[in-house]
Amino acid sequence: MHIATLVSDVLKVVEILRKRRGDLVLAMLYSSSEGATSSLNLIISAPWTDKLGVVEATRAITHELSLALGLENRSAISRVTVLKTSDPFVQDMTALFQVSDPGTRLPISNVAPDGIPVGSGYVFYSQPNVPAQIRT
Repeated sequence: MHIATLVSDVLKVVEILRKRRGDLVLAMLYSSSEGATSSLNLIISAPWTDKLGVVEATRAITHELSLALGLENRSAISRVTVLKTSDPFVQDMTALFQVSDPGTRLPISNVAPDGIPVGSGYVFYSQPNVPAQIRT
């Protein structure tokens, strides 16, 4: 598995979710260790995930991942985390990074928002105060 392919494929899923479900406050792929190509965590926070709740939102995200990712890339993601838009980690990330253009993949390394170490990763969306546009 090549990390660039994984990032591109995950970005496609993030864009599908954004178009089908609504705007995102935070979407990122990260690992606690630098340069990791497996055991990655996809974090999503959005008004629509707040409305759906953690279990239903996680189910929707993992469903889209299973449809769009090949087996090799699917196995590189070990966790999907849905965070409330009010979560301190989300608040810190959106204060540190502003990413709102579709198709963006901002590489990050060695940051610790809300005291949580992020060794390396990619931020796809990070924008505070997103207007609540939720598609049904």
